[in-house]
Amino acid sequence: MRLLDRLGTTRLDAALAAAFLVAGLAQVIAFPIADGAIGELFVIGTTLPLAWRRTRPIESTLVMSAFFLIPTDGYAVAGFVVVILQLFALGTHGEPTRAVAATTAFASITSVGGTFLGPEAPVAAIGGVLVVVAPVLAGRLVRHLQRQNAALTSLTEQLREERARAEEAAVGAERARIAQELHDVVGHEVTLIAIQAEAATAALKVSPDRAAEPVEAIRTTAHRTLAEIRSVLDALSPVVDEGPLGARLETTATISARARAAGIPHTLTETGTPLPDEAPVSLAVRRIVRECLTNAGRHAPGEPVTITVQWGPDAACVEATNPASTSTPPTPGRGLTGIRHRAELLGGTYAANVHDGTFAVRVRIPTGSPR
Repeated sequence: MRLLDRLGTTRLDAALAAAFLVAGLAQVIAFPIADGAIGELFVIGTTLPLAWRRTRPIESTLVMSAFFLIPTDGYAVAGFVVVILQLFALGTHGEPTRAVAATTAFASITSVGGTFLGPEAPVAAIGGVLVVVAPVLAGRLVRHLQRQNAALTSLTEQLREERARAEEAAVGAERARIAQELHDVVGHEVTLIAIQAEAATAALKVSPDRAAEPVEAIRTTAHRTLAEIRSVLDALSPVVDEGPLGARLETTATISARARAAGIPHTLTETGTPLPDEAPVSLAVRRIVRECLTNAGRHAPGEPVTITVQWGPDAACVEATNPASTSTPPTPGRGLTGIRHRAELLGGTYAANVHDGTFAVRVRIPTGSPR
């Protein structure tokens, strides 16, 4: 593509040079500016380099400038336009800057020399310098503006790409948040349903009458799961407020009662003065407690779980422990990852490890977090 552009530029400049050459030769033939063929030579030498003014600006200007030293008794009228176009192209397309400066100096010297060799007064040498320097400076200014525009265009494109990447990241984060919320809700409730279903199956084999209670618990849990899924969807896409949020929020006590009814043995101890139910820290604590019970019921079924929640003046601390069958902590899944994210989102800390056969999760969330 760049080669094609250069070929197109050369053809256009060649056509322009040919047009000026015909006009210049027509003038000097009708109105000679020097003896013999000197005038025609001057026109040819100062006009033909115009064909390479943009592809070879340094070389073509040097060739043109050398012909300024040919003494004449006048000027080709079209030659003034040719000189301006050539030197403007030198300023716009010439590089490096040192070569442009050296070529401009050479053209100025030959212009002054040609003035002294011609019929003009020596003071005309000032004009000879200006006619060289002014187009070059104008070309350099245009070159600078073009580069600035190119830089701004590139920066605009980069900003557009950054904005697109930021939007994609935001979409990805929102998807992860939705997945985490649904995991927190569905994972816990489905674990309870699975435990209750196992109890119902065992009861049906021994005493069918005893299966009624776990079956009813499954029905209740299923309805509650649907309600919680709706609440998550409402939080992600708010609708008209149907009442105070606190009225729809569960407490740690109800979470504990449901887990105990589902067959997850545990003890829950809560001390201190909790924050209001609608506070983000309170919601995070409830989610963490529920996730700890869910993980224990799923990965350590039948093992007792001990959970303590301490509400202090500066932070809320949650610790959950249960016997572990391995000496290495489990690979973090959505549950543990969700706990860590909730803690870090509110400026808190998270740790999970196995020590002396006990798996422990410890979370600390500052109570001064935004409410």
